[in-house]
Amino acid sequence: MTGHRFDPFRVLSEDERAQHRERYARYQMERNGEIDLGRRSLSLRESYFSDLGGRSVSASRTVDVEALETWISRSGRPALDDRGLFLVIVAMVNESERYGVDLELDRFDKSGEHLADRTQLYLFLEEGYHSRILVEVCRTFGVELELRTPPWSTRWLIQAVRYLPDSIRWIPVLCGEVVGCTVFRFLIDRSTEIFASEPAVQGRVRSLLYEIWQDEVMHVAFLRSRLGARAIRLSRAMLPMVARSLTWDVPALGRLGCPFEELMRRIRSGVELPPEVDWVERRGVPRGSLAA
Repeated sequence: MTGHRFDPFRVLSEDERAQHRERYARYQMERNGEIDLGRRSLSLRESYFSDLGGRSVSASRTVDVEALETWISRSGRPALDDRGLFLVIVAMVNESERYGVDLELDRFDKSGEHLADRTQLYLFLEEGYHSRILVEVCRTFGVELELRTPPWSTRWLIQAVRYLPDSIRWIPVLCGEVVGCTVFRFLIDRSTEIFASEPAVQGRVRSLLYEIWQDEVMHVAFLRSRLGARAIRLSRAMLPMVARSLTWDVPALGRLGCPFEELMRRIRSGVELPPEVDWVERRGVPRGSLAA
């Protein structure tokens, strides 16, 4: 990772917005390949999973599955070591996004692929692969992750956002993606230390999470290019509420070292860029330089 960062809430000029959307559409095709909406699949992502299946890695140390399940089901918070807390976050952090993505893909199924916005369709299909990746992370530790629906209050909010006009509904989505890519970057950082005694496990976990992190960063870049100045300012104002909501819903984040204050500190330092997408922000921004 390069350390170059960008401000997810910088207002782009109209020319920049158009250029970024065009570059992002090309990037999506190169990264994902062909769409098969019926199978909800992307050709290059399927190739990635085929390769992954031939490179199985298993951790030598087990986790307390009963304690893990108690955390994930929100029925208690028994003692867990860092490795267990890490898996709790992996299991819970994508619940809301996965639920919303399934609803969006159902809508594409009904309207037909020929009417779909291809960039949005790619984005939602990418999110579908994130759940599969997180299942693979848990499987590395002998845990079969059961994909759950979020609490009813979260489901209600997601349903409501779906029916807002695009000029409004992308505002909370941008906030969610900024928080998401920050959390996955945190997990990549922590995995280096937590799994240091098992290099093969460490490498597999980092590689899997990097796939999600890279998508999330690019979703931020794309959504920023869709929104005008007023919407960007509203997104910046809403961001703390979205971050607070996640840390409440996934308290293991705080236990592992990323409470609300740390999450906001990381967000304010800017979103780190993968090296192959320097067009998002050619000069980047120094660490800690963003407005509060």
